[in-house]
Order: sequence, then C-alpha cells, then structure tokens
Amino acid sequence: MPTSILALQILLILLPGFAAAYVVQMFAIRGPQTDFDKVVESCLYSFLIYSIFALCNHGRLPFDLIPPKPPLTEVTIFWHRKALLLLVATTFVIALLAVLYINHDGNRLFRKLKLTERTSRRSVWNDIFQGEASTSQIVQIELDGNRSLIGVLTYYSDAAEDGSVFVEQASWIDQDGETTPVPGLGVLLTKSANIKSISLLDPPAESSSEETELPENLPDQLNGSV
Repeated sequence: MPTSILALQILLILLPGFAAAYVVQMFAIRGPQTDFDKVVESCLYSFLIYSIFALCNHGRLPFDLIPPKPPLTEVTIFWHRKALLLLVATTFVIALLAVLYINHDGNRLFRKLKLTERTSRRSVWNDIFQGEASTSQIVQIELDGNRSLIGVLTYYSDAAEDGSVFVEQASWIDQDGETTPVPGLGVLLTKSANIKSISLLDPPAESSSEETELPENLPDQLNGSV
C-alpha cells in the first residue's frame, strides 16, 4: 500500500508538467522530439510549476492522500480547492510563457549577451515566416523550370521539410516578366513544386499602410518591380 500511495503522489505531482507540455505542443512550433525528450521536458515543467506554486502556497501540496481505514480499502484524495485553482493557473501561465518564448524568439536577449547564436524557433523557415513575414506579405516564389508565382502569402507549413505555402491573388510570371492571373481563390504549392526561393516584396508604392484590403490589380502594380 505505501508503494501505491507513493506512485499516486508522483503521478499527481507530474500531471501539471505533462499538461504544460501538451499546451506548448499545441500552440508552439517545435522540432521532432523522442518520447524521452517529452518526458524530460514534462518533468522540467513540473519542477518549475511546483517551485512557483510552493512559494505562493507556503510549501503545501494542493491535495492530501488519506490512507484507508477499515472497512475502507482505497486511498482517499482530498483536494484543496483554492490551492488546486492556484496550481492550474500557474500551469497555464508557465505554458503560455513558454509558447511566447518559442514563437517570439526569446533567445534574442541571450544573443545580445553573446551566449548563443541560435533562435528559439525551429529553423530559418520559421524565423522568416513567423518573424519577418506576415499573412499579408506579398511574395514572389521561384520554382523549378524557370517558373515564378507572385501573390499574397496566406498560409505556410510549420516545417521547412514540408515547404508548402498558400498564396492568394496569385499570378504566374513568364520569362518576359508578364503576369497571368490565376482564377480562383489562390494557389497551394507543396514540396513537390520544388520551391527554389521566396522573395518578400514591398507593397505597391501607392498603397497606404492603413489599408486593410490589398488592390485587386496587384500583379499589374508589381509588374515593374518583378
């Protein structure tokens, strides 16, 4: 019985860390992880969460395990509601801070201190699309076979290995620089399209930064700068 109680205590203590890791996996773009990496990360989150929780709750756990008394044969878990709400709030705050750190390149401070040259994001692909570009960015995409496509970036894949982008208001560009609009919503380029380069273009000079809608004749306005 003591072994079962100890195992139950360990499980309840580790749950916040696993919950935080799950939230981070949902909202942050991460690289591939092994099962061991996930367990270690969850344990680190649990340590951080309970360190903060203990300071706010005078070192007490949010639950008590009451050993069974005859005729009962099962352990009773008594939850402290206020402490439990504090633990849940701490868990989600830590998880959201981790998401912000990863998605918004929290390593900038450490790069300024010359401690690292790495960003907190997965790859250069994510650095560009999450940091420099936006969902209204005008892009020119060069493909194999001397083909080019111009349009407005709407979606992009999480990983550079996939290399997929979706472009609205798309137009094909021939070798003479002439554009041919693509009818319909847009063009989805997958990795089988063999993207060679993606240029992030400035908006047309006559477009105001306060405008929310892009001009319908976007290819014609950009034709001179392609």
